[in-house]
Amino acid sequence: MSGKIFKATFMISVLGLLPILASVRASVDENPVISGESVELSIEAKGEHVKFPKIEKIGNIPVTEEGSQRFEHFENNRTVVEWVKLYAFTPERSITIPSYAVVVDGKTKKTSPIFLQVKNGGGADIKKDFRLEIESDKKEAYVAEAVRVVARFYEKKSAPVMNVEFLPIHYENFWVKRIGGEKRYVKNGYLVHEIHYLFFPQKAGKLVVEPVSVKVAVAKKMRDAFGFIVRRPIWFTLKSESIPLQVKPLPPDINLVGHFKIGAEAHPRSVLAGEPVELHVRVNGEGNIEDYDPLELKIKGVTVYADKPKLSQKYSHGIYRGKWEMNYVLIAQKPFTIPPFTLRYLDPSSGEVRTLETSPIEIEVKGATQKDIPVKDSKSKIGSPEPKIDFVKNSWLMLAFVFGMGTMYGAMSLARFLGRKQKKRPKKIIKEKEMLQRVLPYVHRCPDAAIMAENLYAKIYEGKPVKIDIKKFESLMSKIDGC
Repeated sequence: MSGKIFKATFMISVLGLLPILASVRASVDENPVISGESVELSIEAKGEHVKFPKIEKIGNIPVTEEGSQRFEHFENNRTVVEWVKLYAFTPERSITIPSYAVVVDGKTKKTSPIFLQVKNGGGADIKKDFRLEIESDKKEAYVAEAVRVVARFYEKKSAPVMNVEFLPIHYENFWVKRIGGEKRYVKNGYLVHEIHYLFFPQKAGKLVVEPVSVKVAVAKKMRDAFGFIVRRPIWFTLKSESIPLQVKPLPPDINLVGHFKIGAEAHPRSVLAGEPVELHVRVNGEGNIEDYDPLELKIKGVTVYADKPKLSQKYSHGIYRGKWEMNYVLIAQKPFTIPPFTLRYLDPSSGEVRTLETSPIEIEVKGATQKDIPVKDSKSKIGSPEPKIDFVKNSWLMLAFVFGMGTMYGAMSLARFLGRKQKKRPKKIIKEKEMLQRVLPYVHRCPDAAIMAENLYAKIYEGKPVKIDIKKFESLMSKIDGC
């Protein structure tokens, strides 16, 4: 008998040491619910590591994630970790919430299905105080043309509203950009919430701007467990009507729609052989300027370094404007011509393709021999297949990217000045960035200058432990004209 008692006591002790079995459970905050009211689905799981399902729709009803929480409590003399994940959706008719798989500590567990009963009535009385509408400035547009869509939610000032939330929008066949924040104003006894969007159609044909949805929390009075009257939020969702949109295709090889201008400036127009020329190209206008993509700039006998383009955009008074800018550094040993930059776009008001072109820019390079003077080619364009001559290693490309155009020009001027005055300047006060600026004009004709520039760049901008010998640098600068 005592042996059986011992065995039973031993088994209880062993089971007490085992972890609590993983479990999952799904539930809703209310059942039944009124049509149009928001339902909160919670999935609970016990375990250290839990992976909840990603639920985007239940049936054809969109679902939003409301966050998760972690709890700890004692159970059978040990700490138990419990997780709760919350989802929200707004059914209009009765639906069965399916079973979902939850991974708990490496094991897959499934929740039980839930039949959710949805009743009509009740919500209709609440909704009469609200209205949601959307409108667009166009019924017909080209692919990539901006279509302005405004969503307005009206609530009666007397309605017990606790919160209003525009739900995120995800539309197929459109790129959607929300413009600014929510605007609020009072009109005809309503508080109006207004949101602006830009819709850019991505394909031609008959498309539909699907409804915008808004979640509204209305205060409902009820008594709590202690008998006090409290205000509890009751959530429901409103949907707007949809908007049909006829989208026309773009002409071949055209991806810009709107009204644009283009310009190009170079400075200086006259340099010594091996000195840089700054080129600044800008495009501005109304439309999808972010899609502007110029061909690569290639000029025979010229090394071209291109910075990353800069894009700025703004939406004002119903118009979407933008500016695209790009900087280049051009270095050559002989005179050359910067060919025109071309911009082609569709004017949506006339349906015509317009072509803009910058003027070619002549650059004088002093110190070039007569045989270096090129024959001008007035037909040269951006993107011509002529090969580009590289005078230094590829690492110099990274160096050129770092410097802005203004810095480059200032550096060259400083370098020429210091080149004449270097013997009179105390060597110890020379800083590494100044050293880099001084050596910069000579990297294309002096291999030692290119190596020095690469080492300085590696130390200044990459943080590499490169030792720079100032005496060696000064020696290089003193004889650099003989390279």
